[in-house]
This record gives sequence, structure tokens and C-alpha cells, in this order.
Amino acid sequence: MHIQSNMIEIVQTINKTLPLHSLWDGFWVHAFKRKTLIISCSFDRTYYRNFDLVFKNVIFYNVPSEWRATAIHGDNLIRLSTVEEFTQYHPGFDTSGHIVFAIDIHFGQKQYSFFIVGKHIYLNECKAPDNHAGTEYVDLFEEEEFPCRKNRVVT
Repeated sequence: MHIQSNMIEIVQTINKTLPLHSLWDGFWVHAFKRKTLIISCSFDRTYYRNFDLVFKNVIFYNVPSEWRATAIHGDNLIRLSTVEEFTQYHPGFDTSGHIVFAIDIHFGQKQYSFFIVGKHIYLNECKAPDNHAGTEYVDLFEEEEFPCRKNRVVT
């Protein structure tokens, strides 16, 4: 699949804009509804969200419900993956021409690649009064053995 050059630029801009290693309270899945996945992050999750990563038209995601900024090595949170890499982990899943985004997270000494398959990504800075810290998300696979690589999009 040929990735549009504007998507490469969008991902690069997100990675440059997001203060990745300053988000002390890390990342969490804020919501998933109507094929829109929102991953929030914060300097202080007790009080507010600083940024939302918004993925549109999502047909697959398997990111953990939350993780710390310290679990990301390097300067980039998001990378564009390939259908071939995705298929190594999820054989038989049809990406239907969607873009495959990846997040590489270190837990202990091991790196895990998690995927989001969707059509677009945005980074929104959250400002009061629309930056409450709560979550609307309930992890369907919370009791699964880690790392759970199941698709959290339930149809």
C-alpha cells in the first residue's frame, strides 16, 4: 500500500508537536465510539488532559488501555507501519486499504508493537473547559493475559 505523503507529514508533525517525554501521567484510551478512537495524554491526569490523539474510521486497534510516557523509547510515539508488518501479527485481517499506525511500547526490557488501523489521525490540544481527565472507555479484554493483541473493535 502506498502511504500518501500528506499522512507522512501529519505523523511527523504530531511526533514533533507532542511533548512525549514530558507527559508524566502518560497515555490512556479516553474513548472509542462510532469508529473514532481517542487516546489522551497528560502532565497531570488527576486534573486534565493535555492532548488527544484522534483516529478516525478505525477498524482495528489493540493498544493497552493505558501506558506511561517512559515506556516509549526514542522521540516518536506514532509511526506508519505496513500491511506486511501488521499481517505478521494479525494474519487474515483485511485492512481494507486503511492506514496502519503503530505504537512501540516497552514493558520491562521487551518492546511490543501495537496497531491502529484507520483512515486518519489528528492531534488536538485540550483546553478548559473541554479537558476533563476522566475516561469513557471500558477495556473489553482487561482480564486477558498481557500483552493482549486482540482487536478491541467489536462489531
